Amino acid sequence: MHHHAAKGPDATQALVSHTHSPRTPVHTMIRKRSLIVVAALLIPVAADAQAGQYPALQPTRVAEREYNFALADYSGGSALIAQWREGLGDQRLQFTGELGLGDGPGDATLIIGGSIHVQLMKATTELPFDMVLGGGLGITAGDGVSLFRIPVGVAIGHRFPLEGRYAITPFVHPRISINRVSAGSVSNTETDIDLDIGAGFELSDQMQIRLAAALGDGSGVGISFAWTPRGLRR
Repeated sequence: MHHHAAKGPDATQALVSHTHSPRTPVHTMIRKRSLIVVAALLIPVAADAQAGQYPALQPTRVAEREYNFALADYSGGSALIAQWREGLGDQRLQFTGELGLGDGPGDATLIIGGSIHVQLMKATTELPFDMVLGGGLGITAGDGVSLFRIPVGVAIGHRFPLEGRYAITPFVHPRISINRVSAGSVSNTETDIDLDIGAGFELSDQMQIRLAAALGDGSGVGISFAWTPRGLRR
């Protein structure tokens, strides 16, 4: 026969008090540090999901005026992007405005950017390459995450005339960018290096199709249709 000792009121009160004891300062500190670590780990993931580095689709010659409509796909989702390029001054400078809408794993993201490009050189018999240097600012925001970018790069290529009005311009576009990502009250700044590899296919003096892939710290592909209004020289 087994005998069970009856628990008195004092023993029961002690058990309840131990089970529902308030958090100590040590528990609170550990919890806060855990939240900080989780947020720090999530920021790079959120940045990639909200604003993957899609190709810039920058031509290797500055445009007098151009409207470029692109579809990009990158590790975090996809985006529809409209670019407006306008020549400035003596046609060695160009302003580019960019507006887009991204579709990642979360809510839709808004993409806004602007940049200035300068024609460093045009192809000659001695050095058969066109080179355009550019830098700008860009903001992508949505789903509680925002990304502020400062990219700088050089687009390098050569135009090969084909039969009729057709032509092809293979190009590379290495660039470096400073990125600041914010998710709530947590933010992080890092530097990325990327490389676009692609080509532009001229269908006429007014129409061009561009294809490019972005490699490096970011990855993505893009295709666009560029239109130059009639009466403007290229």
